[in-house]
Amino acid sequence: MKHFLPVFLFLFLGHVHSQETIKTIKGIISDGQYPLRDVNINIKDADRLARTDASGKYEIKAREGETLVYSHMGKETLEILVEDVTTFLNVTLRDEIQELDEVVVTKRYHKTQQELFAEYNSNKNLIKTIFGILDIRRIPSRAHIIDGKNINPSALNISSILRARIPAFYPSGSAVMANSTRLWEVDGVLFRTPPTFIDIQNIDRIAVIQGLGALNKYGSLASGGLVIINTKVVNFSREPGTNLPYDQAKLRNNFFEKGDAIGPEDLAVPMYLQMLHATVDWNEAKESYFQLEKIYGQSPYFYLDARSYFQKQYMDKAMVKMITNNIEANYSNNPIILKALAYQLDEERNYGASLELYKKIFILRPHYQQSYHDLAHAYKNSGKIKRAALLYARHQFLLREGLFNKSETFSDILDRDFNNLLVQEAEVLSQEKVFFTSDEDDFNGTRLVFEWSDSEAEFELQFVNNDKRYYTFKHTSFDNETHFKDGKQNRFSCQEYLIYEPDGTWQVNVNYLGNKSLTPTYIKATAYYDYGKPYQRHESKVFKLRVKNSNQELFKVQTSDMLTAR
Repeated sequence: MKHFLPVFLFLFLGHVHSQETIKTIKGIISDGQYPLRDVNINIKDADRLARTDASGKYEIKAREGETLVYSHMGKETLEILVEDVTTFLNVTLRDEIQELDEVVVTKRYHKTQQELFAEYNSNKNLIKTIFGILDIRRIPSRAHIIDGKNINPSALNISSILRARIPAFYPSGSAVMANSTRLWEVDGVLFRTPPTFIDIQNIDRIAVIQGLGALNKYGSLASGGLVIINTKVVNFSREPGTNLPYDQAKLRNNFFEKGDAIGPEDLAVPMYLQMLHATVDWNEAKESYFQLEKIYGQSPYFYLDARSYFQKQYMDKAMVKMITNNIEANYSNNPIILKALAYQLDEERNYGASLELYKKIFILRPHYQQSYHDLAHAYKNSGKIKRAALLYARHQFLLREGLFNKSETFSDILDRDFNNLLVQEAEVLSQEKVFFTSDEDDFNGTRLVFEWSDSEAEFELQFVNNDKRYYTFKHTSFDNETHFKDGKQNRFSCQEYLIYEPDGTWQVNVNYLGNKSLTPTYIKATAYYDYGKPYQRHESKVFKLRVKNSNQELFKVQTSDMLTAR
């Protein structure tokens, strides 16, 4: 399909950006529980370095675009790109886990994994783990092995088996799930809670390793003990030379049950919001706002929350406009706050106002690929179709010229957006004078696009389908390092999820893991219904992520084309 675009396509604002201002970056480094001292922090490819004190605190000078490298003995090295807004970075370093080629030591020689594999069926002291096969007789911790043939098939679940066979593992009077630091491994998949979903008759053998720090390879995750389960269904011994596929669906325990995510009513809210909601009418709410501003007026999040409150509670245009102007004036150089405000305006379908904000953000961040996505969308939503097409085309030009790097994730999102614009607005764009060709997109269904204000934010998105089966997308530097680095290096904070055959109600939940600071993160979710069809529609919802390490309900997508926020 061909479309025309103007000849002045490339006479557009350049994207070259440099930032020579050096800034001071502070923070605290921990292992997730306690501060870490003597952590080395250095600038990659430079000679500037720092080290944490006894409280885990550090301070180092860096420029935007430079990379901070955090390293400590026994911990995984972490790299973080310094951005324009980077001032505080509170970092958690994970235990270093290395895979062993040889895991069993005898007086005579090291047994290889191939030799251990050959012995697995006949040697009941062997257990298959995520790191290879272990002989429990050769590990320093106290260990027990339970043969599946000796398990009572009438046992209720794995916990009842262990309580009966190894009473010391569940001391008298203790709750079955009392030890939160006990780790469970089922055929290479790790769980923090007992895998009660396992069919008892499919268990081949169980290894129970007790003691503080059961195995160093698992780090602090197994500080309260480790239970390794090999099943007959999946982790069986294959004949040499074969690699038959198997289904791990049941072992992934991906059934969503009621109570697995908490609703917004169960989340703690700031005191100022509690006081606003406690007012009985508009006059009292307005008076309360001005009193609260004297206390919380230094926080941009107070203004963002207050703006949202007056918009949703009273639809008070004058009050909302006053607070909006305040945010724009006081935080004009903070793209994170401006983006959060733009998200709210998008949710309200106030596209003219959000367009002006995205223009400001683009000027602040012309070297961010996300800026092209946001401004192009803002032009499209405002009915400025030609300008949107120009911006997409400009981004493609910068990619071809090597001024931007192609991202495995974000480039596909931008291409899909551009092609969708060319198809949906074919009549408008056909009036231009330069040919452009769009690729065919065979996706038809519901498209969910997630954007977040802070690129340091880490979280897990859980998608639950109509059958209560779920898939989890992990946007974390530890679980999804490649994707996380891709976002940082190519300067984007966006992810899409495609529902090819929408059926019934889909639920989306989030587990917020923080953003290396004490500030919240705003996430905008946009649902496109009947994507790619002439009657395609969309709506956006904005959520403030503040409470960490808790699976929270975000919204539901229904087949009736309604995005319901919780």
